[in-house]
Amino acid sequence: MSCIDQLSDNAKQNLLSSVFSENYFLWVGSGFSYNFGYGSWEAVLTKVKETIEYEMDIDVSNPLKAAELLCSFARINKGYTDVKFNAVVAESLIALKIEKSEPDWKKRFMEFAPNMLVTTNWDNLLEEIFDGLANVIVRKDQRPQVSHTGRNIFKIHGDVGRPSSIVVTQSQYFEFQREDTYLNRKIYTLFSEASPIFVGYSLTDPNIGFIYDEVYAHMGEEKPPAYMVVHSSTKDSVLSESKLLFENKNIYIIKADIGEFLNDLHDEFKEFKKSTKRFFVEHSNIEDRLRNIASKIINKKTLSRKELLKSFNTKDSRNQAVKALVEVLENQILYKEFGGELLSPESRISYREIDQIIGSVISLVNEDGYPNFDTKEAFHKAVVKSCAKSDGVWDFYTADKPFLNILKISPGVESEVFDERLDHIIGILRWSSPNEIGKCWSTWDIFVKHIEWLREDDINEILHKFRFGRSEYRPSDKKWLLKLKTHSKCTDDQKHRIDEIIERYNKKLNNDSA
Repeated sequence: MSCIDQLSDNAKQNLLSSVFSENYFLWVGSGFSYNFGYGSWEAVLTKVKETIEYEMDIDVSNPLKAAELLCSFARINKGYTDVKFNAVVAESLIALKIEKSEPDWKKRFMEFAPNMLVTTNWDNLLEEIFDGLANVIVRKDQRPQVSHTGRNIFKIHGDVGRPSSIVVTQSQYFEFQREDTYLNRKIYTLFSEASPIFVGYSLTDPNIGFIYDEVYAHMGEEKPPAYMVVHSSTKDSVLSESKLLFENKNIYIIKADIGEFLNDLHDEFKEFKKSTKRFFVEHSNIEDRLRNIASKIINKKTLSRKELLKSFNTKDSRNQAVKALVEVLENQILYKEFGGELLSPESRISYREIDQIIGSVISLVNEDGYPNFDTKEAFHKAVVKSCAKSDGVWDFYTADKPFLNILKISPGVESEVFDERLDHIIGILRWSSPNEIGKCWSTWDIFVKHIEWLREDDINEILHKFRFGRSEYRPSDKKWLLKLKTHSKCTDDQKHRIDEIIERYNKKLNNDSA
């Protein structure tokens, strides 16, 4: 069972949608660093206690109070300033780090990490994980600069290399809470706009809870949901209490180790990307227009190029519409989501409706070209699959529509379906002839009317197939090969090669009969 299944269907959907739309940020706590050999809060404070020679017992289970007590002792008995005390804390953190094999989920974390990461940790672990390439903003930076293209790490409780920035004692926490700094405002904005995912951390920190409660007070349920991954060793009683505390604040808890969470999220997200739910998340901004197109196709109304361009009147919207319509052709179960029907037993859209979808894509593409090569290739593959690999392609009464669409597309020689499409065209033409019993007249008419849609590269490859034995010449090929000679772009060399192919067969026939 996936740990993501601990969420309600709605919470799970929101999590996967946030990841897909990259509308989330990670909040990394000390439990994350512990997996890389860093000591716990309790261990660090115990080390500080030894360094400053504090001899009384101290309850490190309440780290804020314990740190406040140790700092007070150091000021009174050792003459420390707060910054010097913080330096001892930083040194203790570094001294306690042990050599430890990196967790096997590190690579998965790097793939999953978004452009915004927030941490209350002082260590430099995140900087090391991202090879020093992330933009780091530390509490009390005078001129913080956020990268709008790369990854950002917000260290809201300071950095181990800058003791004056560290938040460790109760007094420093209260100071942090009162600060009206860039970082506090940035965190507020992040909470307001995106879903936080807490890893190796809990919301028991009063300062983080203060910011989160402030956001919640202003936005309520309009605030994006938050997700907290708590360690699998968390007691059920503690988990139940946390769920009661957080559920009405739109915070959802997942009980799992970090690696388990990352692996399960990866698998769930992989399935989500294939789903209809992901499709409507990705294309929510043009969903109404897509539904309008689908409605007209379903109700057998003609879609004109003018109407399409009016509906999608910018290059960006046309590019998105092309990607969406191509995906409908690729994954035809999507058509049912628009109210369309799929034909049994192949579960495919009817050829009439496929023709309309293909025509819509071509109308949009003729205006601006394809959004990218991948979409172009996906379109050509989907057309070949729909119009060359289903049973109705060879039905005497329905064959004209799929053949027409195979001729409409123009995959380049670099395309995976370039050769496959031409093999299919040859196969259809061998089955086509005017007024000949056993042959399809409608596909012949399609070929004659639209022969000009074939390109010079297509003609060249067809002739190569005969010349190099990849397609053995048959007597039925003569009729359509001669027709191919009437193509306006059929070169003299190509016409000569057609004559050679036919003549070579006639010579062989004469030799065999002799």
